[in-house]
Amino acid sequence: MEPTGSQLDSGSLSLTWPSSGPMDIAGSAQRLEVASLTGCTRARTPIGQRCWTSTNAPPPSSRRPGKLKTAVVEGGRRSGLQVTMAQNLYGPRVRMGNWNEDAYLEEVMQLSVSEDGYIHYGDQVMLVNPDHPEREEAGVFLGGDLSLCMTPDEMHAHLSDELQLPCGLSAAQAIAPVGRSTFVVLSVGRDATGQVLRYGQDFCLGITGGFENKMLYLSSDHRTLLKSAKKSWLQEVHLTDELSHLARWQATFLDPQLRLEHEGLPVQANEKILIYHCHTNQALAVHRQLFLRTYFGKEAEVAAHTHLDSHRAEKPKNYWMLVTGNPTDASSTMLGLRRQSAEDAGAVEPAVVRHPQ
Repeated sequence: MEPTGSQLDSGSLSLTWPSSGPMDIAGSAQRLEVASLTGCTRARTPIGQRCWTSTNAPPPSSRRPGKLKTAVVEGGRRSGLQVTMAQNLYGPRVRMGNWNEDAYLEEVMQLSVSEDGYIHYGDQVMLVNPDHPEREEAGVFLGGDLSLCMTPDEMHAHLSDELQLPCGLSAAQAIAPVGRSTFVVLSVGRDATGQVLRYGQDFCLGITGGFENKMLYLSSDHRTLLKSAKKSWLQEVHLTDELSHLARWQATFLDPQLRLEHEGLPVQANEKILIYHCHTNQALAVHRQLFLRTYFGKEAEVAAHTHLDSHRAEKPKNYWMLVTGNPTDASSTMLGLRRQSAEDAGAVEPAVVRHPQ
């Protein structure tokens, strides 16, 4: 039987196409007949698609990543028809997405060491919500110490090379100081680097995220119908590059009965405090029962809302600690040192003296 069109024979591969004119890729009537693959049955494959039949495919046990080849048919004019053998170009070591930005966010940072036990302007600290039992919340919640972290939107991070602003925040269980969880205590109005931070003073919290020449500020504003927290619909907290009155915060003493007496005293490092937003008078809070699915895993929502109990005192959701570095180990924090000391003390059993009767 004589062929009705043009024919290309390349040894083990035989291709036939109509001779009525240039091939149209979009035309569904034009088909390419792959007939002479070794052990391959006659299969009609649309132009531009990969073809592989079950009779000549290797068994699953013999297939290795990067070694499976498929025939790719590219449309065009008769003289431009090409048949190429493509291999897998992506292996386990190929980095996908905005991997450079992720590397900066997870870069290990070094916290400031407090020699006098107080927080100073210019210190690099972590904001940690200490672990506490959730008696009022029913269901599943995120336990352990949670640190405040910047959380870029995953979709926009893949579509753009720049960090989208405003940037979101969350609370993660990781307590190691990294680029996304290390904040800098900044003064307002004048340069007060090295001076002690006091209760009732306005200050800002900045973060670089591991990047150079980029400072973002912890900010918040009144909630609206279009701007609120994702899960609780309360007042949103975010990061922005604009330094304004919306980025001012105050440290407040934990005990309401002793709050007035501590006004103006230095803020102690690694102790529980409250952080209030100056413009809205709402306290920074963590909602452990509300989960966020982020690029870094399951994390808790962070918002600005004052949660009060029956005694008009703030709940543990509003408790924060400004954690500093460990002077004996630059890669750890004082929080980890306290936990290790508590474990060592619990491991030592007290001696029991028995008196003879």
